[in-house]
Amino acid sequence: MAQTKQPRPGTRTVEPQEPTPGPGQKITAAERRAQRAAEAKAAQRKKQQRNLLIGAVGAVLLLLVAGYFIREQLINQDIGTVIPDEGQGHVNTGTPLTFNYYPPASGKHYDTPKASGVYREEVPEGNWVHSLEHGYIVLLVKCSDGCPDAFTQLDDIYKSLPKSQFGNVKFVVTPYSHAYTDGDVKFTLVAWDHEQRMDTLDRDLITRFYKKFVDKGPELVP
Repeated sequence: MAQTKQPRPGTRTVEPQEPTPGPGQKITAAERRAQRAAEAKAAQRKKQQRNLLIGAVGAVLLLLVAGYFIREQLINQDIGTVIPDEGQGHVNTGTPLTFNYYPPASGKHYDTPKASGVYREEVPEGNWVHSLEHGYIVLLVKCSDGCPDAFTQLDDIYKSLPKSQFGNVKFVVTPYSHAYTDGDVKFTLVAWDHEQRMDTLDRDLITRFYKKFVDKGPELVP
């Protein structure tokens, strides 16, 4: 019986390979079609992988953006206390004004609004309530010693506030001497029908209140 020749120890068995066309050898039409099909399949696979990666990155970015806005809404929903509306309307400057709630966040007011700025002298209620009607934010300062350091800080905060949709900063700071309806506090932010009280100046809270309520008055004007 013939014996099968075994490879010698230490030698490697080489599997036979399909011959590949060498220089000068022609590729058949069938081989060319198979090659193009393989290349197209590989390109399609790469495209699918790239699209999957882009989609995954886009989904992550969308979740991050959505999470940011949800977080901002949750934070901002606690900013600002609603004050009952007392109507609106103009009276001549100097006319005595009476409000149901102090500091007022609405009501009849003088026919001239107060321009933006940080004022060391008290601005009459009738003027800054008119500013509220135009979507301005007013910060009232109630200090027995005048709070000079606070006004210095407020000068800086005023410069950092974003502009309204009309391209101007809508922010008025004024001392306030009238007694509050339900207890005085050192600093009060006022928007139309809303207020936010503070025992100390809080730049972040001021900015958030401003962004939430600026341009939200009953009259949309600069």
